[in-house]
Amino acid sequence: MAPPIEIRVLRNFVAVVQEEGVTAAADVLRISQPALSRQIKELEEEMGATLFVRGNRGRALELTHEGQLLYRRAREIVELADRTKSEIASGKQIEGNVHIAAAQAQAMDILAEAAVHVRELHPGIHMQLHDDFGENIIERLNNGLADFGVLVQPADMSRYDHFALPGCDPMGLLMRADDELADRKTIHAEDLQGLPLIMPRGALLRRDISGWYGKNLRPFDVVGTMNLSFNASRFVRAGYGYELSLNGMVDTAEGSGLTFRPLDPPVFASLSLAWKKDQSLTPAAQAFLDCVREVVSRIRQQQSGE
Repeated sequence: MAPPIEIRVLRNFVAVVQEEGVTAAADVLRISQPALSRQIKELEEEMGATLFVRGNRGRALELTHEGQLLYRRAREIVELADRTKSEIASGKQIEGNVHIAAAQAQAMDILAEAAVHVRELHPGIHMQLHDDFGENIIERLNNGLADFGVLVQPADMSRYDHFALPGCDPMGLLMRADDELADRKTIHAEDLQGLPLIMPRGALLRRDISGWYGKNLRPFDVVGTMNLSFNASRFVRAGYGYELSLNGMVDTAEGSGLTFRPLDPPVFASLSLAWKKDQSLTPAAQAFLDCVREVVSRIRQQQSGE
């Protein structure tokens, strides 16, 4: 049986990819170039695959398909190793990083308030935010790369402990402020006929508005997908298309060049905070979860009193 690959070697491989070359990576790692080149060659022999496309002198190293797969996994392994080392080093003191993988939504205000409170209680706790969509969030949760995931519902929650976050974000159409649809108060299904749409990847996969749109209309003209609403809004403002998104994700104030109109009948996105059932939370993650529960409890009490 071949010996396991050392984390140090994987870390060096990641550095070569990120620095786009052995020479630059050797400088960053403070090891000799021949030694690093030998490590990469031995890693290829161990994996039984060529990891880099060679022969392009003067150009940045390019990964083969196998190299791309190893790079993705190596990053995860190195990140897990670093997290484990940090958690062990923290000892009894409540400190360390809390990793949150989340879709963009106004419900993040709840987590932000909890983060303020947990930092007041434990200044050594730091938040690491990973902006993404459903499938990638679930992958980070399952691989132990995120302590918590903020998931748009519906989603399969059978593998997680979770609770719903208060509030629902209305979905609508983001457009240029000078668009003729900006004169409407709401957007109906027939208004989307023929429009070039930029869609959230998660919404496409979940088919969030398939029931709202109806079967008798032509399929969406999807000209792009996105994870971050802010980036897509730049395309909208340039005239590339319209963005189907949740309200409040980007600035639509006067002078922004953009405006948002909700869908009619209304479509709302509900979100849940999730964490793995079989994964013990770090003290830092548990402290954060306690603060989130406090914020959610207070919000629900305020809502029940209205």
